[in-house]
Amino acid sequence: MKIELITIGSELLAGQTLNTNALYVGERLGLAGLTLARQTAIPDDHEIIVEAVRESMARAQWVIVSGGLGPTNDDVTKKAIARVFGTTLVFHDEILAELKTRYARAGRPTTPYLETQALLPDGAEIIPNPVGTAVGFYLSDGRTTAAVVPGVPREMRPMIADFIVPRIAAAAGVRSRTIIWSTTGVPESRLYEILEPLMRAHPDIEVGFLPSEYGVRLKFTAGGPDAASALERWSGVVRPLLGRAVYAEADIGLPAVLGELLKRRGLTIALAESCTGGLAAKRMTDVPGSSAYVVAGFVTYANEAKTALLGVDAQLIVAHGAVSEEVAAAMAQGALTRSGADCAIAITGVAGPDGGTAEKPVGTVWIAAAVKGQPVRTERLQLLGDRAMIRARAAQGALNLLRLYLEDLGE
Repeated sequence: MKIELITIGSELLAGQTLNTNALYVGERLGLAGLTLARQTAIPDDHEIIVEAVRESMARAQWVIVSGGLGPTNDDVTKKAIARVFGTTLVFHDEILAELKTRYARAGRPTTPYLETQALLPDGAEIIPNPVGTAVGFYLSDGRTTAAVVPGVPREMRPMIADFIVPRIAAAAGVRSRTIIWSTTGVPESRLYEILEPLMRAHPDIEVGFLPSEYGVRLKFTAGGPDAASALERWSGVVRPLLGRAVYAEADIGLPAVLGELLKRRGLTIALAESCTGGLAAKRMTDVPGSSAYVVAGFVTYANEAKTALLGVDAQLIVAHGAVSEEVAAAMAQGALTRSGADCAIAITGVAGPDGGTAEKPVGTVWIAAAVKGQPVRTERLQLLGDRAMIRARAAQGALNLLRLYLEDLGE
């Protein structure tokens, strides 16, 4: 089955917005055992949209169209799709009623533009949008089905994952199965070195490496009626080899895993950050429900702030420098004491591009993890990359240090 994706938005072609929708759709299809044959980015232009959709429909059985479903003048996708299928837009009272109900629950006044959101091509099947106001829809000519969704990523993604991909997979009769494991702290090259002999011994398992600044996600895929059992056998062999580098046998971020660990043990956390500027705290509080365990975050960029807010001895900084094991440990202990939390992490380093020395080059980071009633644990990281990558990896390293510490302490 051939599947194509059309992403609509003049801002994509102008370089104003990164086309993350194409990445997401390709990945979600891949996880379901499907392959995206082609991806096309086009502007918010009626004629170009019509031409692109017609060309894709001539090649593919499924065409996913993302973008241009809003209420403004440049949102012309619905009219273009209706023209391709030789139909007109019709009003859906049930869509408007649902939108009005949602606005009323949120205490927001309705606006005239909501009525435009209730217009869909005649014969369209609605794809619910649990997040925004622009519903998606399916439209088919008997050979090709177009699945049309908003371009806003937070609206598009649940529609793709929960509705469109499962429907395409069912139509394709896909019999493969994919699982993803999340790892951190071990580079992609080392993971490949560990897994390469197994990959040769088990050619029935397809292995994918998905690296990022936070670690490497491992994608394992098996096909056929025995796919689930094959993956279980594979997992049993791989699990002891990868050990604690795997922080979740699922596609999930480390902050959520650490948060669950804290919540399960009834512990709270405070975060003291210098070079990461609050990034670790942001990532922890991005997780819904994090108020149950996050107590406080201290951004102590200046040395004076480390002393004033965390109680770090000024002479300690003079003697060892702000980027040092001693200061990282004192920051973690200070965060623990000043916040009253049960656990704390601390990060201090040289994120660059300037500020490095021969002794402490750019990428030198000291992290620390403290647990009430236990000695502070520290680690030196020597990170590669630009400023953003160093900061991201430093935050990840500190969160992982606490994860490992808590696991060592046991339940």
